[in-house]
Amino acid sequence: MNAYTIYTDGACHNNGKPNARAGWGAVLTNPQGDTLEIAGPVPEGQPQTNGRAELMAVVEALERCTQAAPITLNTDSAYIAKAFQSWLAIWKAKGWRKADKKPPEHVDLWQRIDQLLQGKEVTAYWVKAHSGIPRNEQADALATLGAGGNVVKKRCNLQV
Repeated sequence: MNAYTIYTDGACHNNGKPNARAGWGAVLTNPQGDTLEIAGPVPEGQPQTNGRAELMAVVEALERCTQAAPITLNTDSAYIAKAFQSWLAIWKAKGWRKADKKPPEHVDLWQRIDQLLQGKEVTAYWVKAHSGIPRNEQADALATLGAGGNVVKKRCNLQV
């Protein structure tokens, strides 16, 4: 294997309510075949939404891609996949504005993602949620742990 493979997910308990708590999770396999499972909560004071949690999972995973190798990002967020495939470059070119002249939601995370993409070859794919894809299911479980306030950082070998 000469590439990174990432699966990300976000979760939010009570999404849209004042007592919402969000968390993110990711499963990352590096070019040597080592797998890392990571998860955490969206920090207090930040919007507690599943959308922000999804983006935080991407940021946290990309920050760990330190070797010069292609990256395959798998997400069950069609919004994130589409943004990687076309919108991100357009938003940046237009001063971080969408077609409606408003900034994309969670623009701070999109700008961080843009920084992390510099010099990297990243291909993003949408995968169907809850469809039995082992690493996506694991990212989902990790995101749920993160939404519960848990922090996870575990090296392992997943059998798929």
